Parts: sequence; structure tokens; C-alpha cells
Amino acid sequence: MSESVGIVARLDREEAVNLALKIFKHFKAHGFEVFLEPNLAEQLDMKHLARKLEDMRVNLIVTIGGDGTILRTCLRIPKPEPPILAIGMGARGFLAEAQPEEAIEAVNRYLEGSYNIETYSKIASFIGDSRLPDALNEVFVTSRHLAKILHVRIWKDNEEVAECKADGVIVASQVGSTAYSFSSGGPILDPGVDALVLTPVCPVSLFRPIVFPSSSSITLDLLKPRSAIIVIDGDYQVNLGDGEVRVIMRVSEHKSRFIRFETNFYRRLKSRLLFSREEG
Repeated sequence: MSESVGIVARLDREEAVNLALKIFKHFKAHGFEVFLEPNLAEQLDMKHLARKLEDMRVNLIVTIGGDGTILRTCLRIPKPEPPILAIGMGARGFLAEAQPEEAIEAVNRYLEGSYNIETYSKIASFIGDSRLPDALNEVFVTSRHLAKILHVRIWKDNEEVAECKADGVIVASQVGSTAYSFSSGGPILDPGVDALVLTPVCPVSLFRPIVFPSSSSITLDLLKPRSAIIVIDGDYQVNLGDGEVRVIMRVSEHKSRFIRFETNFYRRLKSRLLFSREEG
């Protein structure tokens, strides 16, 4: 049975679509069965190769875009997740592994088996008996109403931690500690630290981020208002309230996997997030 690959690309940039076609032809030339995300398939006039992300059970997924493209993909692909080779074509691209001009070389290195797989923990979240899509980066809880302060009570397992009044509360994974949580003043976790970070967004009073062990169950109880919105990885949204005023989060049993050629986390940190600048 031939190996298979799925391709996902942002559609608002012509160079991303053109690169997707180039990568498609390269994999086909090496005997791969190739599927395309439906909108990309339509744009390339290859609707017969369209496959929904939810049904993309393949050996590899190639994403062409920024972190948003990667996160939207990871929210929807089947579990266990196939590894992702991420080609950066966005403003930030912390999760991407290769630039567009390196894309074919990156594919060749994959074909040769010259790569490592990096595994990231995800966050499972629950409203009552309902499980939400796992987050790769973060779960963000905020008021449904613009500029309305959110008042929550925070629990670790069955132990009350604190109450917090803020614009919102972020619970981030290790890899998510470099994203929205970091922008809101949270710490960056070394890849060897498998933990969850709770970061308030614009707290009313002094409230510092808290790092919880990965074995923790973190609960947020709405105190005021009794309704909120949950945003997962900046894409999936669901209302909290209307009888359910509690969201529970823990490390998921599912993981996301990425193809890596460069395994130096701090080099990526410096080059992608401008954590520091070298002189000269």
C-alpha cells in the first residue's frame, strides 16, 4: 500500500497555493497518494482529491501557512494525529519548520527519513459531560461582552487556588506558553517542563501567572458574569453559561507531532520570537 499525504494551505496568498501545487506534484512523483483540504482542492481544480480534515487519515500532513493554519489543522484531524511538516508562510510561524524556499528540500529530507519527530502535549477541556476539541496552544475564557470584567474562582484538583478578576484567563500548554500566554506576560516553558500555565489577561489586581504540574486538573468557576465564551487555539468558540458555569481542563491523552530537522528549542525561540538579539 502506498504512503499517503494530506496538504493544507492558506488560500489568501497566491504563493501558498502555488507552493501547495508544487509539493503535490513532488509527492505524486514519488508514488504517494495525495489528498487536499477541500477548499484547496477546489482552488486547484482537483475536487476529486478533496478530503475533509476530520477524515484525513494519512501518513503525513503538510501545512503551508502560519501558526493559525497549523492550529486549525490540529483542532480537526483524526486521533491519533499524523505528524505535520509545517512550511512557514505567516507573520510569525513559531511552529513552522521550513521556509517556502526550503520546502522541497524539507520534503526530500522527509522522504529520506532524515528527521526527528517532536511531540507536544495538548489540553482537554470539558463543560459538564461535553468534551471540547483539544487545544494545542491554549484555552482562553473571557466575557461574552466587550470590556466586561470576568470574575472566576480557580481550582487545582479539589483545592481552591484563588479568585481572579481580569479580561480573561488563559490556560496554556508547554508549546502554548510561547503564544498568547507569553504575549500576556506568562512564562515560557522549556520543552522538558510538561506543565500547564494559567495566565490572567489584564487582571484588575496583582495576579501573577501560575505553573501547574501536568497531572493537575484545573477548574474555572464563573462567579460574575454567569456567562462567558471559551476560545480554543484562537479558532474554535463555544459559550459557557446557560446552566453550565464551570470549565475543567487537563492534559489530554492525545498528542500533536511535528517533523523537525532543527531540534534546538532556544535557537528557534530567538529566531522566531526575538527573545534576544545577538550583537554584531
